[in-house]
Amino acid sequence: MYDMSSISKGNVQQRTPISARAAAASLQQPKSHFKQTPGNKRQQNQDDASIQNASQNSTHSNRMDMEYDEFGRLVSPPKKNRCTLPVAAFSLVLVAVALIVTWQVFPTEEIVVKFLPKFEAPASPYTGEEAPDTATSDTENNNGDAGIDIDIPLENEVPSSDATSVPSFMKCPTDSEELCCNGSLENCQLKVNETMFATLHNAMSTEEGGFNFGFNHYKTLEKAMVAGYRGVNLDLCNCNGKLQFCHNICDYGERIPQEVFANVLDFLKQYPSEVIILVFQATTEKGPIVWNDLYDEMKQVQGFEDMLYVHQGEGKDWPLMGDLIKSNKRIVTFYFNGGTCTDDICPEPFLPFYKYTAETEYQSANLDDLRNIQYSCQLTRGPGGFKGDFFAVNNFVTPPDPEASAITNTQKFLSERLTNCANYNGKRPNFVYVDFWSKGVTSQLVQYANKQMAAQKKEKEQK
Repeated sequence: MYDMSSISKGNVQQRTPISARAAAASLQQPKSHFKQTPGNKRQQNQDDASIQNASQNSTHSNRMDMEYDEFGRLVSPPKKNRCTLPVAAFSLVLVAVALIVTWQVFPTEEIVVKFLPKFEAPASPYTGEEAPDTATSDTENNNGDAGIDIDIPLENEVPSSDATSVPSFMKCPTDSEELCCNGSLENCQLKVNETMFATLHNAMSTEEGGFNFGFNHYKTLEKAMVAGYRGVNLDLCNCNGKLQFCHNICDYGERIPQEVFANVLDFLKQYPSEVIILVFQATTEKGPIVWNDLYDEMKQVQGFEDMLYVHQGEGKDWPLMGDLIKSNKRIVTFYFNGGTCTDDICPEPFLPFYKYTAETEYQSANLDDLRNIQYSCQLTRGPGGFKGDFFAVNNFVTPPDPEASAITNTQKFLSERLTNCANYNGKRPNFVYVDFWSKGVTSQLVQYANKQMAAQKKEKEQK
């Protein structure tokens, strides 16, 4: 401590240290430098009292808005809400302007297209190795009218939306010992390539299955089988070395092959009179597809491989549906859209789809496209000159549209379309591809069509 009195104006003297006791005593001296008279003293007391009262009032007011700990220390200062209505409105305007600028300046559309699922069809006409020829409609020979009529009246339509139990039209009679095939005694007399199958387009892509955008169906393929669908189309992806049934994008939505195969097997065990057609489509954007790997997945499900039908080769007759039931070879498998086989040797049960099947136009953007017979019924994929054993009719729009499916899957629209495409190409359809299977009456109409075919075949044989 230093004696400040040793410093005078204009003359700085040497500062002399003073004791701590002296310093403490000096701090206790009156703050006023004036001589204390009785009047001055009363005035100062009044001033001190006023200051103290003001300080107490201010402290009391501030303490109401502040939080203190047990020692009287301030914990947190009072916070003011600065988010007023004008500020919020101004912020929303800024966000809107930023979004508009981003949409106009950056290639947003290209980014969205890159990362969202693709709905484009494989090359049309298809030119994969398993289909070297180009399918063409044989309109010159049949003149668009082959006398095929699939305009079947349904007296009691049963909507497919209820998939909790097998519908009446798919139930085999319990009071008969005759062989039953796919819910009907008559179907057993049809060859596999004479039979019509209600088929799920992109069967794995369902809302219930976790495909949250661009799904093709609301409900799972397992429920569809109960509802009468016997054709199952699945897209196969290689996701970081792991096989999945996905829709072009890994981890966007997927079904595990072994799980699907196990569920199909359980269904077939529960219903020993049913035949299932599996059609696998390779999606190679994320990694190569080797069909032998998928076959290995099948073999991991005990009992599944035993049910796989092995065809004798191109040009060979197809067995009766009843023969498949008797031999318990009730799973027929096809593949397409590329992929390879180990050492060029594919699994015996796997059949190249477009060597056996001709297919109609894949890309119909709306109902008008589907109603245009020359466009939607023309053959665009499969063996040339319609040499195939099977005929597939696509009855959906791209991208998937549930409102459109609510119309395309009705009795009126579907029977007219199948009749038109059949007459345009001179062959009855086998695979009827649909989206949103839980809408409409597709499986019921297909069952009636099979009964009609069986009756026509029987009548022809008796002549």
